[in-house]
Amino acid sequence: MPTYDYRCEQCGQIFEARRSFSEDASSAPCPDDGTDGVRLFSPPLDVLVYGKEYTRRPPPPPAGGPAAGGDHGHTHGPGGHTH
Repeated sequence: MPTYDYRCEQCGQIFEARRSFSEDASSAPCPDDGTDGVRLFSPPLDVLVYGKEYTRRPPPPPAGGPAAGGDHGHTHGPGGHTH
């Protein structure tokens, strides 16, 4: 059963409530005063875990970088090949 975050309209307390998919999740009674609380936005877990870092493309290589020849960002060590 999903858990949702709510804020009480009367006292401002933020609380959690479990609501089944068949229940109306738009409101839930405040545990302190019983006033209906308004559901707060909660992003899906995958947004919190992966964030924007995993959805962005890597930046293009700098001008004059590996595509243009020259230093290509790593060494081959002793006896390695050259470019």
